[in-house]
Amino acid sequence: MRLMADDFAANGFDTFIPDYLNGDPVPVDDPTFNMTAWFLNHGEAQTMPVLLATIEGLKKEGFKEFASTGYCFGGLYSTRLTQQNLVKVGTMAHPSLLTVPDDFLTLLAKSHVPVQFNTAELDTALTPALQAVADSILGDGKYAPGYNRTFFAGVGHGFASDPVAKAAKEGAFFAAVEWLRAHDEKSH
Repeated sequence: MRLMADDFAANGFDTFIPDYLNGDPVPVDDPTFNMTAWFLNHGEAQTMPVLLATIEGLKKEGFKEFASTGYCFGGLYSTRLTQQNLVKVGTMAHPSLLTVPDDFLTLLAKSHVPVQFNTAELDTALTPALQAVADSILGDGKYAPGYNRTFFAGVGHGFASDPVAKAAKEGAFFAAVEWLRAHDEKSH
């Protein structure tokens, strides 16, 4: 996560990583970890207040506009910030936990924020069928603020570490950077 934040910073973005997991991240390589129990303590009621407080705190520091990016679990929260018009532009890669079609319909009805989804062919969370639902609701100019969906063939949810997935991860990152730049005058 920090390396990715460093990459965004190296591309000219002031970058912050709020601890919306409240000091309780999913452990790496723990086969006994109970994800179901973890989710009970990491729903929107626990995570959104941290994100909202971060935005308010940064406003007090003089920041006026925000962009969001979220990967996997974070994609849901980048979607929420976008739906609520709390950011100027949003991008998500292989977002999980979206409610389809409701989350896309909410974007269409309430948001004026350009949105990008970086998606994977073998994703088991936002499957190609669900990606097609997003396209049918937001694509072909239906979402006036701007909609972009990139698609990375041969990779699954999380864009793992094999060479094809690494290329997809890098492609998603650079697509996100370009999308953010296209909607942020200060970064030109």
